[in-house]
Amino acid sequence: MDAVIARYLPEIASGPVPPQAVRLPAQAPAASGNPSSGPSSFDTPSFDNPWAGLARAPRAPLPVSETPDAIRIEPARAEGSLEGLPGGPLDAARAEWLEGLLPRAATPPAPAPPPPEAAIAASPLVKPPAAKRETPEERAALLAAAEERGRQQGLAEAREEAAVARLHAAQAAEDRLAEARRHWSAAEADALADGFAAALRALDATLSDRIARLLVPVLTDALRRQAVAELSGALARLLAEPQAAHVRVSGPEDLLAALAERLGPLAASVSFTAAETAEVQVSADQTVIDTQLGAWTRLIAAAVAET
Repeated sequence: MDAVIARYLPEIASGPVPPQAVRLPAQAPAASGNPSSGPSSFDTPSFDNPWAGLARAPRAPLPVSETPDAIRIEPARAEGSLEGLPGGPLDAARAEWLEGLLPRAATPPAPAPPPPEAAIAASPLVKPPAAKRETPEERAALLAAAEERGRQQGLAEAREEAAVARLHAAQAAEDRLAEARRHWSAAEADALADGFAAALRALDATLSDRIARLLVPVLTDALRRQAVAELSGALARLLAEPQAAHVRVSGPEDLLAALAERLGPLAASVSFTAAETAEVQVSADQTVIDTQLGAWTRLIAAAVAET
């Protein structure tokens, strides 16, 4: 770096600064875009004055190398000159000169080194460690564990299938039971109806038979009374005639006694003859009166037999 600076700095004599090297403000040229343009007393180089190089306008900056530690050096401005002041024509050059003293770009941080294990694993020259081999005991334990898991899974699936089958069987049994009960109810209803009708018919027959057997004596007595009453009336009419015929009456003794009692005084004109017949027969010359009690008795007996 000293060699680079020395190229831009001439040898400085050990003496006072000559007055012609100092530029007063009144002698400063008019400001323009280029500070080196225009006539100036410093345009002519003087090799006798060691300060002449320092008083000249700054040269164009040399190209900066691409190295990050390169430094740009600009010529120093003359003392008392307005050039280089803030807002002056050399302000931009001074800024460039200051930038030359600093690094152009910050050095990017170096990437962190990879972990040793990752670097070793990524290296193609390093072989990965061999996988650990299973011992027969470990393999047997793994097989036993897998077999146990399979057995438990199979048991769980079998239990689930059995539960589903049991539910289906119970539902089917309930359906069959309900269907059988419906059939049984229908069959029993028909049987009960037939039995009830038969029982009513049997009860009717039994009651009719018993009632008929109980009514036979009553009907017989009623028929007898009715026959005696009708016969007595007929005899009374026969005996009341002026020329009464001889009247003969035959029949059961009890009926003849009842008839004589019913006739009263007229019984003296009647000839009663007891006979072993069921009918009472009255004869008066050509007139015959028959009670027909036997026919009525036979009709009642037939009716009772039919019931």
